[in-house]
Amino acid sequence: MFSTAEPPDHIHIPRMPQTVWVERLIWLFMLSFALDYRDSSARESTGGAGIDQLIFLATCIGSTAGIVALGWRFLTVRPAAWLIAFWGLFITFMLLNSFFQGVPLARSGRVILPLVFCFFGMINAHIAACMGLRPASIVRPIFAAACINIVWRIVQGFVFKNASMETVRFEVQSPAINWLAAWIGCALLLRGRFHWSLLVASAVLFTGIFITITRSLFFPVVAGGLAATFCFMLGVRWGQFGWASLGKRLIPVAAAGTLILVAIVGVALISPVMIERWNERIFHNAGDRNLGADISYLTRKAEADAMWKLLSNDPVHFIHGRGIGSSYYWDTAYMPEIWLVIPKAEASVDDIWFAGHSLWTYGLLSGGVIAIASYLSLIGLTVAFSLSTARANASDPGPDQWLAFLPFVATCCLLSESLTANPFQERLVGIIFGMMVGLPQAFMIRSSWMHTSSRALPVSHS
Repeated sequence: MFSTAEPPDHIHIPRMPQTVWVERLIWLFMLSFALDYRDSSARESTGGAGIDQLIFLATCIGSTAGIVALGWRFLTVRPAAWLIAFWGLFITFMLLNSFFQGVPLARSGRVILPLVFCFFGMINAHIAACMGLRPASIVRPIFAAACINIVWRIVQGFVFKNASMETVRFEVQSPAINWLAAWIGCALLLRGRFHWSLLVASAVLFTGIFITITRSLFFPVVAGGLAATFCFMLGVRWGQFGWASLGKRLIPVAAAGTLILVAIVGVALISPVMIERWNERIFHNAGDRNLGADISYLTRKAEADAMWKLLSNDPVHFIHGRGIGSSYYWDTAYMPEIWLVIPKAEASVDDIWFAGHSLWTYGLLSGGVIAIASYLSLIGLTVAFSLSTARANASDPGPDQWLAFLPFVATCCLLSESLTANPFQERLVGIIFGMMVGLPQAFMIRSSWMHTSSRALPVSHS
């Protein structure tokens, strides 16, 4: 059950000579925004990109260009080619829609970057898979980038933003948390062997959640667990798992729960203020401040109502939206209560243009029904692609089979946050989710080789 090395796959998939360079460029691509952070001036109309972020951008584009140069002829491999083409057309529509509606290019270009990076991730994972790179080799740099970003956001918040344990919140929140929750869910219930990386991932994930004092971050943890459980049940149905193995797989879950309880007790003794802040966020976030509702709900309701009014002024905008990067505001009816918590001097609520607090409300504002349908299509196709390729490999699973379910579980984790947050306002989310969309191609390639690869068969002595 315990192992530190990845066993070889008995299904041999030929690798091209250039594959080793593609693998290196995948690492470069994933690490390009591993040290990304939330710039306080990013939402200001006069805020420009720093030299570090320009370097991140150049590395991201350069690594993608290198991968495309090495494997461009694989871009037409179907069916994933249709998905890549679809997302490319959607991005083109969103840019042209904003341009013709007069949205400043600096705004639309900045807000659409995560969607563009998602496109890059789809292309890179697709090419890597078609050139024979194993799924584990594609996921490994994603895992590294996620862990690095969570730790980096914490360090950057305390060291460079002067955050303290008494006040820290969004300054240290990493967008990689929802993906890491999906990875942990799959590693616990679907992976055949225990690996040391599970301990690292669990420590990084729950440290990131606990320090940010953000309740919604528990949504991807729950979603990841439920989705992975569903995948385990599918695996049992397909003959990949047996119910007898469930108890053994839950041992790490019990151990992790025990460690979390010990950590909470330790934090309560060392830094009681953290426990007090969690208590306030969970149980006293409205009543003790004389609010009619939770402050997070009020801000999102103020945003959603204002967006609806903007679209209702000219109902044709419900079809194509007002353009990505367009301005909106918070409904003034909610501001008296909001100002009880957020000082007026810190609340710029009249000309907001960042990507909102919900994937769906901002999707409707920026691209109308067309954008909503496109997001739903991308999510639905990723889920279908993931589960269908997992099913195709279930009859002869390899050591990476547990990763076939990862895009599905990661999509569930992303969806769990989509009502209260817009995951696609973060560049790293675009990169990671794009890689998840492209990952099933590796399992589709493997399934096509399952019946053609030479395998040693048992000798009959009858």
